[in-house]
Amino acid sequence: MTKNTKQQDDQDLQELQDMVDDLEKKEEEKSEWEQGAQIQQLQNQLQQVETQLKEKEEIAQKAQIAYLHVKSDFDLLTRQTQAKTKTLEQDLTIKIVKKMLPFIENLRKSLATLTEEQKADNLGKGVQMIYDGCLKSLADLSIFPIDAVGCDVDSQLHEPVSLQPIDDEKLKGKIVSVFEQGFFYEKDDVKIVIIPAKVIVGQ
Repeated sequence: MTKNTKQQDDQDLQELQDMVDDLEKKEEEKSEWEQGAQIQQLQNQLQQVETQLKEKEEIAQKAQIAYLHVKSDFDLLTRQTQAKTKTLEQDLTIKIVKKMLPFIENLRKSLATLTEEQKADNLGKGVQMIYDGCLKSLADLSIFPIDAVGCDVDSQLHEPVSLQPIDDEKLKGKIVSVFEQGFFYEKDDVKIVIIPAKVIVGQ
């Protein structure tokens, strides 16, 4: 083999090696580009997932706020309904009782005019029994007589109708008798005067 031929072979071999190196370099670049594309694709997918998650969180938050508003409105409506029902029951009770009170007052006045002997006979006992039964029925409805005799005058509970001269200094300015019994309604934290007691005050 001549020297020139050997040089030519070496040159051809070098060119072939350069071609291989070039191909390998291009293959590496291609691989890096593909990896970069895959990474970019994954980043895009991750960003989409994060966006969707954020949207779902916003939807969940809005739903929670809406739920709280609905619950608040429902609770308010429930309280209002309960209050109206309670007030309606209370007003109806008072309205019915007001119609009964004149009858009960007549029984009280009848008892007040009876002598001790009359109170002891069957008729007097019958009237007393009916009167006591009426007061018990009123108590079952949360309605009670207003205390008066011996008390100071309370403008919310008592209505003075006359003055009565009295010797006992301790009773002056105080209620000495009841002209007409008063009643009040009291249940839970509600107290309502149905009719004030009409009273006679000592002077």
